Amino acid sequence: MDVFLGIDTSCYTTSLCLVDGAYRIVADERRLLTVKPGKRGLSQSEMVYQHVRNLPDLTEKLVPSLADNTIRAVAATNKPRRREDSYMPAFLSGIGYGRSIAALLGVPLYTISHQENHLLAVLRGTGYTDTPFRALHISGGTTDFLSVSPDAEGLDITRIGGTSDISAGQFIDRVGVALGLPFPAGKSVDMESRDFLDTAKGTAVFYKDGEVSFSGPESDIQRRIVAGETGKGPLCAETLKTVWRGIRKLLERTEGDKTSLLVAAGGVMENTYLRSALAAYAQREGFSFLPAEKGYSADNASGAAFWAALRST
Repeated sequence: MDVFLGIDTSCYTTSLCLVDGAYRIVADERRLLTVKPGKRGLSQSEMVYQHVRNLPDLTEKLVPSLADNTIRAVAATNKPRRREDSYMPAFLSGIGYGRSIAALLGVPLYTISHQENHLLAVLRGTGYTDTPFRALHISGGTTDFLSVSPDAEGLDITRIGGTSDISAGQFIDRVGVALGLPFPAGKSVDMESRDFLDTAKGTAVFYKDGEVSFSGPESDIQRRIVAGETGKGPLCAETLKTVWRGIRKLLERTEGDKTSLLVAAGGVMENTYLRSALAAYAQREGFSFLPAEKGYSADNASGAAFWAALRST
């Protein structure tokens, strides 16, 4: 069987994925980068070092899936966004590895941005669309509201809103680490918040000209943590309710568009509460909402693998 290899080396995860010609997952191997307790991230040099160490291990785990399959194309992420000024050394690990594999096998190599990879990971589950759509990309480093038009190179993306300071993911991670949770803190914040979401209200979020600001609410919650005002669960719930307030403000910017598709991607969109809040809002407002298959909002290479298959079939 023909299969297609996707590679993504982001700030948080080393990822390899194989899909078949029907875009079904054949194998999916990922490894979170290691962050020391109490730290809120890694330097680019440390990311590259860990990716270089992880790629051979993940490749060895893929080998059993290749026993009766043949890789026909490779796609790798090469930058954070599809823009000339977008660059991050972490992606050199994946693109270099992809070039080597493609050259050895004599197959095509395709490149897309990390942001395109996230959105294509959502579209893989339903089949590619050539119709423009709106998208939310909400992750550890990004909170963007986007207008997306599929094209021959992948996805032509225009930013129409987002955050003016820290991302939703940074907000969640900073609060989580301050509460003693491991980085990245999204999964732990999700778990800690669940018994307190019904009573949490969230903090007001400043909004101007399509941009929301999470730095004020983050500072407020950090002060409450230092003061020992309340426990982990309530503060995690307050954080998530505040993030939803910000997302809601971004969506209200185009509330008059009731027919378009809204695609939601990025690690923050793994959060149970935010996914359900978005789904309920979309149903109420009358537009279609498409999240990633559970487990594929977070960093993964399935979007790149899907793109390799699309370009080859």
